[in-house]
Amino acid sequence: MGIGKYVIITPAHNEECYIGCTLDSVAGQTMHPSQWILVDDGSIDGTAAIVQGYADKYPWIKLVRYSPPEAGRQAGAKIIRAFLCGYRALDVLDYEFIVKLDADLTLSPDYFEDVGGAFDSDPAVGLCGGYMTALIDGTWKKERNASYHLRGPIQAYRKQCFDQIGGIPAVSNSDFIAEMKAMSLGWEVKILPLEVRHNRRTSTLINRGLWSSYEMGEVLYRDGYDLLLTLLRSFIYGLSARPYILSAICLVSGFLASSLTRPAKDVDTELETFIRGFQYKRIRRFLQRSALYKKPTH
Repeated sequence: MGIGKYVIITPAHNEECYIGCTLDSVAGQTMHPSQWILVDDGSIDGTAAIVQGYADKYPWIKLVRYSPPEAGRQAGAKIIRAFLCGYRALDVLDYEFIVKLDADLTLSPDYFEDVGGAFDSDPAVGLCGGYMTALIDGTWKKERNASYHLRGPIQAYRKQCFDQIGGIPAVSNSDFIAEMKAMSLGWEVKILPLEVRHNRRTSTLINRGLWSSYEMGEVLYRDGYDLLLTLLRSFIYGLSARPYILSAICLVSGFLASSLTRPAKDVDTELETFIRGFQYKRIRRFLQRSALYKKPTH
C-alpha cells in the first residue's frame, strides 16, 4: 500500500542520547527505506559508533562522516550542508520521495507507509509529514507551529518536487524557503494526523533570548518579509517570548538593521513576492473569520 521507494537523510551532531530512538523507529517501520544515510556532522561523542552498529545490522543504513568547516552564524545552513553531504552519498537514485529526518525523533511503526500513501493518493502533494510533540510537564504536547507549515525535522519531498525546487537551500531558514518555493510552483503541503515525538526540544520561543530575537528579525528580512509583516510577526512573537516586549523590539531592530545594511536575501524577487502575498492572504482570511465569528446573529 502507498507509494514505493523512499530514502532518508539524517544529519547528526552529538546525538548519542537520542539517536537510538530514531534508529529503532525507522528499523521498526512497516515499510523500510531503500537507503538511509546518517551523516555524522563532526560529533565528539558516541554518535558514529551507535550508527555503525545499526549499519552493520541493516544493509540499507549507511554512515557518512562529514567534517564541517568552521561554524558560521546560520545554524540552519550548517545542518543543510550536512544534509547535502548525505545527498551526494546516496547510492539509490530510483526513489519516489526523500526525507530529511532529524536524529532525535520517535515515529509510529506505520509512519512512512502513511506518508507514502498520502503521496500516492494525491499527485499534487509535494511535501508531506506529520506533526511534532514535545514532553512538557510530563505530557506530550503539540509543538507550536503555523497551520500550513511542515516542520523541517520531518519534511518528506516527492522526488519530482525536490528536483524542481533545486533541493533544500543551505540558508538559515531553509525549511521555510524550500516549502515556499514548492508552493509557489503549485505543489501542495499536506500535514497528516501522525504524531512524531521530539525527544529533545529545540530552542523554544520561551528560551530564545534577546540576541536570538534580533537574529530572527535578520532572518525575516532575508526571507523576503516587509516591515508591516515583520511588525505583525513581532506582535505575536512578543506575546510568547520572554522578555516579552523587549523580544519584539529586538526582532524589529534586527529587521530594520538589515534593511539599512541590505545583506543578500535568501529569496529572489519572484519568491519574495509570493511569500508576501501568501502571508497577507493568511492575514485576510484570519480577519474575515474573526469578523464572521463576532457577527451577531438574530
